[in-house]
Amino acid sequence: MTLPIHEISEVLRSTGSESSCSRILLTAPTGSGKSTEVPGILADLPEIKGRVIVIEPRRMAARLLAGFVAKNRKTNLGQEVGYAVRFDTRYSDHTKILYLTDGVFQRILQDDPALSGVSAVIFDEFHERRLAGDIALARCLTLQKSSRPDLRVVVMSATLETSHLADYMSPVKELEAGGRTFPVEILHKPHRQAATHRNAGAQREIPLWDQVVALTRDAIALPEPGNILIFLPGTHEIRRTIEILENSSAFRDFDVFPLYSSLPPAAQEAAIRPSSKPKIIVSTNVAETSLTIDGIRTVIDSGLARVSAFEPRRGINTLLIKKISRAAAAQRAGRAGRTSSGRCLRLWSQADHARRDEFETPEIHRIDLAEAILLLKASGCADPRSFNWLDAPTESSLKKAEQLLHELHATDAAGKLTETGAAMAKLPLEPRFSRLLFAGFQNDCLAETAFIAAVVQGEGIFVKGKSQTSRKDFIFPDDPSDFAGEYRGFESAQAMQFDPRRLSQLGIHARGARDTAQIFQRLLQIFTPRQNQQKSATSPVPDFHGKRIAVAKSILSAFSDQLAIRLSQGNLACRLVGNRRGKLDDQSCVRQAAAFVACEITEVEARETTTHLRLATAIELAWLEELFPDEIESTDGANYDESRRRVTCLRQKKFRDLVLESKETDQNVPLDAAAEILADRFLSGELVLKNWDAQVEQYTHRLSCISKWMPELGLPTWTHEDKIAAVAQICHGAVSYKEIKDAAVWPVLNDWLSSHQRHLLDTHCPERIRLASGHTPKVTYHSENDPFFSVKLAQLVGTGNTPTIASGRIPLLVHILAPNQRPWQMTKDIPNFWQNGYPQMKKELAGRYPRHPWP
Repeated sequence: MTLPIHEISEVLRSTGSESSCSRILLTAPTGSGKSTEVPGILADLPEIKGRVIVIEPRRMAARLLAGFVAKNRKTNLGQEVGYAVRFDTRYSDHTKILYLTDGVFQRILQDDPALSGVSAVIFDEFHERRLAGDIALARCLTLQKSSRPDLRVVVMSATLETSHLADYMSPVKELEAGGRTFPVEILHKPHRQAATHRNAGAQREIPLWDQVVALTRDAIALPEPGNILIFLPGTHEIRRTIEILENSSAFRDFDVFPLYSSLPPAAQEAAIRPSSKPKIIVSTNVAETSLTIDGIRTVIDSGLARVSAFEPRRGINTLLIKKISRAAAAQRAGRAGRTSSGRCLRLWSQADHARRDEFETPEIHRIDLAEAILLLKASGCADPRSFNWLDAPTESSLKKAEQLLHELHATDAAGKLTETGAAMAKLPLEPRFSRLLFAGFQNDCLAETAFIAAVVQGEGIFVKGKSQTSRKDFIFPDDPSDFAGEYRGFESAQAMQFDPRRLSQLGIHARGARDTAQIFQRLLQIFTPRQNQQKSATSPVPDFHGKRIAVAKSILSAFSDQLAIRLSQGNLACRLVGNRRGKLDDQSCVRQAAAFVACEITEVEARETTTHLRLATAIELAWLEELFPDEIESTDGANYDESRRRVTCLRQKKFRDLVLESKETDQNVPLDAAAEILADRFLSGELVLKNWDAQVEQYTHRLSCISKWMPELGLPTWTHEDKIAAVAQICHGAVSYKEIKDAAVWPVLNDWLSSHQRHLLDTHCPERIRLASGHTPKVTYHSENDPFFSVKLAQLVGTGNTPTIASGRIPLLVHILAPNQRPWQMTKDIPNFWQNGYPQMKKELAGRYPRHPWP
């Protein structure tokens, strides 16, 4: 069968053969054959002596593509062509073409940075911009420049703005292959809300699966619907949709198949295998790229996908439901035009489509970077800022990742990898959970910590929000950890063989429990030697009571940033590390514990943010000095007693910023801190210094003004900080308001300036100004407004020009008073007043004040 990629096969062969051209950037749409043909083209070149590695962003694509290519090359899977995904491999030493995920390749690079025996690395579907792929590409390019100039690097993409990537890979050979597509009609069918109560007019959101099924009914009524491909964000939505489709007579002529990564390989192959009956495939975004499914003429797109993002609730990278980009929507729609013309029904409006991002946001800007930074440090990159990033991470995300690694003891205070960090880097887990299992292994509670990691990373054992029966029925008052109750629920699920109907009556999440079982087994396999696995077919049973201390210390090692202390025994309010407040779950078994670690934190936005703490384990504060001796600090500070208006000595013991112990005493109060506290209370207006009067305020305003008007004099400034310092000096030696309320002020202010500086202040910012009449009115200063003086008309006689200060730079504002002592005019132009203002003043006021002298 001829594919579009074959049109450039000769160019590809010649380019791949050139020793001077080791980098290729290939743009080709899905269905062109790039994922299945390019690896073979390169592998068959005589210059390629070693293995060709093909990196796929998804496990299912790696497995299915390997099987397809092996079949086309007439070889058994696992021999010439193989694959390697997490917890599943089929390849041998003789495998020439190896499909694997970017996560597996990342681990290969850690174990063998030189990529011994590898001749070419192909990055498929690079437009998905996964972080592991970005880092792997950077390391391969660096390897080429140093010890492996013979290594071929090929980057392939279906939809990607390539100019930035081409510059990054330069020098690079750019190739482009066409696609084999037919016209696809795009129909936007946004859903509508349905009224819950006809009279009340209340609105409810129609479940996504109901919306999709309704669109599918519309689709099969259209001419020649062919096979139908439905895109949904996750397995839950897929199961609900399939349940409705299979129970509806409208779709009895169709075979219905699910398609997602965690399906067994046989079920995945059944979904994409040609069949005699028309079929409906309900898939996640795994069907967007890499895999070609024949006969698809109709695509129904929810416009949603689960994408990698950091989830603060569990403190891990996870999959969150997001709107797809326009490029991804085009990819999905193109599935309907592979063999003939087709149509795509989109569950969103054209206006919504126009507002969507053009391309997907790279993972580096969406997820926590702790694991990536840990692996970079383990590979010898001491400073991740110097790494050759395609898109550099933000400084804030780098600092956050580095802080977490330090808190996990993976790095020291200087950011250098520790022995613990090196061991963590060898585990295929996020750092928090590698630390948890590493601590569990050391503390002889591996089964317990593996179960905890499985619960936190999965969907959980219990149905959230279940009202009639809940997890509280599985929690006992003497449990040391909420995970003891989680395990009882898990045991019930196992005993009932994960039967959803029976478990739902207990409030247990069947799929979550089954997923927990799978993750639990896989985590145990990481640490358990193979010979021990063969001896025992059963998994070790967690014992949360018998290993209470070991489990709690292990959790504390991994979740120290989620340590909480109860505020009182009367409520569930808590203080957490990070200067946060929270509330313990009212079903928790550790309600009587003074301190605990919460493995799940949820922030709920309402009038104010409420932080809910779940999956808690009681701990003893004494363990902090054992596990984190360098992060315990005892300090003698100062605290203000509101009732006594007095500063006391505050002795505190802290873990990071979390106060563990606090005690107040009147003895040994730090006087410097006391002076600052009293000064701050004065500046806020709470306390009053009787001798800080209007004369003092004028003095300080004069200082502030002259430092701005005549900086060349070099006089001290009078800023807000200067005022704080002066008041603190006045208060120094005192610890109570009683001691400062009558304190002398001028001794401190007089010492602020030398005698020469006071002379300059009096000369250029005088307290009074002398007029021609001999009168000396007082000048009023303000740091923000013009200085002014007030004068009666008779006192102004003889003054022909506007008085100035600061060596003539600042004209004074004159308030000219009427006979009733109120300002009649304010001016900085005295000559103009005598010429124009005075005649008008006399005209208006002479009749009202006939006895007043009018010169």
